[in-house]
Amino acid sequence: MAFFTIALFIGLFQFFDQWVFGFFEKNAPELIDQYWLIIILAAVLVYISIFEAYYKTQLNVVIPTFMREFLLKFLSGLLALFYFLNFISFEWFLRYTVATYAISLLLLIVILMFKGKMKFNFSIFQLEKPFIKEMMKYMVFIMAGAVGSVIVLRVDQLMVTGYLGTGINAIYVIAFFMGTVIEIPKRSISQMSDAIIANAFENERLDEIKKIYKQSSINQMILGSFVFILVVINLDNIYAIMPKGDEYSSGKWVVIIIGLSKLLDMAFGVNSEIIISSKHYKSNIYFVLILATLTVVLNMLMIPVYGLVGAALATFVSLFLFNLIKMIYIYYKLQFQPFSIHTLSTLFLSALCFFILTIVPQFSNPIINGAYLSMLTVIIFGLLMLFFKPSKEITKIIQPIRDKFNL
Repeated sequence: MAFFTIALFIGLFQFFDQWVFGFFEKNAPELIDQYWLIIILAAVLVYISIFEAYYKTQLNVVIPTFMREFLLKFLSGLLALFYFLNFISFEWFLRYTVATYAISLLLLIVILMFKGKMKFNFSIFQLEKPFIKEMMKYMVFIMAGAVGSVIVLRVDQLMVTGYLGTGINAIYVIAFFMGTVIEIPKRSISQMSDAIIANAFENERLDEIKKIYKQSSINQMILGSFVFILVVINLDNIYAIMPKGDEYSSGKWVVIIIGLSKLLDMAFGVNSEIIISSKHYKSNIYFVLILATLTVVLNMLMIPVYGLVGAALATFVSLFLFNLIKMIYIYYKLQFQPFSIHTLSTLFLSALCFFILTIVPQFSNPIINGAYLSMLTVIIFGLLMLFFKPSKEITKIIQPIRDKFNL
């Protein structure tokens, strides 16, 4: 299926490439020269997704998360350093970047082989036709939803490039990824909850799904709020340390708005996972289509008027409406929702922590100030969570610290 998907992508790309590249021809002509790299990267990413899904079915999210969140970022950072030191050209920087994804894929396969989990068979041909038909129908809906999700995640960057050029997009992309750091806790929680929710639906344990829904909401909100405060309170320090920080600091509000949009997305819990794992999975494609339409239209309206901030605002509004629609749908179909009184208390405690951090005295040295503010964030946020206990799970994690210091 991956082979046919890649072949389909190449065919469609060949058909639409003039139209696609025409959008970038004026402000980003250099993108057109990397046509073949796009094809190779797309193929590698397809197989990475397959093996990540295979790890997830074994409830093993540590290895794929390590590859995606640490190894790839470390290698990219290393390549960026080599480029800025003039060890490699920009063209080879792009080639080596694609190679890092290929290395990640190879490691995922090798680890499975060493664990004895890498087995091939053709048992699909022994399955009954009704099951294959149902499986194919499910795959088409899920694939369509996934394609829409990818478009939504990337379309703002592409439209910023088309409207404002690659130079401005560089500022936007860096700010965007600084904002998306906030959702790192969500990725691990979502990957682990997928299989558990699917199993609960299979065995009709709706109470368990309701519990997971609420737990994912409050725990993701707490973890996301902590990372959001940590990033935003240190923005000036980060830009002060960063090369050409004065230029990139124009993306400060992008970091804040994208961070808030990701925090909002986390607060709504595992709503997508619940819909995809339920018998109502077909409806997910309609939600994604609504989100894709909202994102494209809002970007078209806001980027020409508000520039970078307009793209960030478009993402915020789209994600809010997307999650609100899904929450209403789940409540209508299953009669449960993710929020509780602890949602309000977490909002208040996070706001209180941020307010305290804005009024404390600070150092002029950005490195010392960053370390100082980060330490204060950990202490103040941790103490507030310990004493007010909005989440039982978070309390269990930090309780040993309280016992050690007799707090």
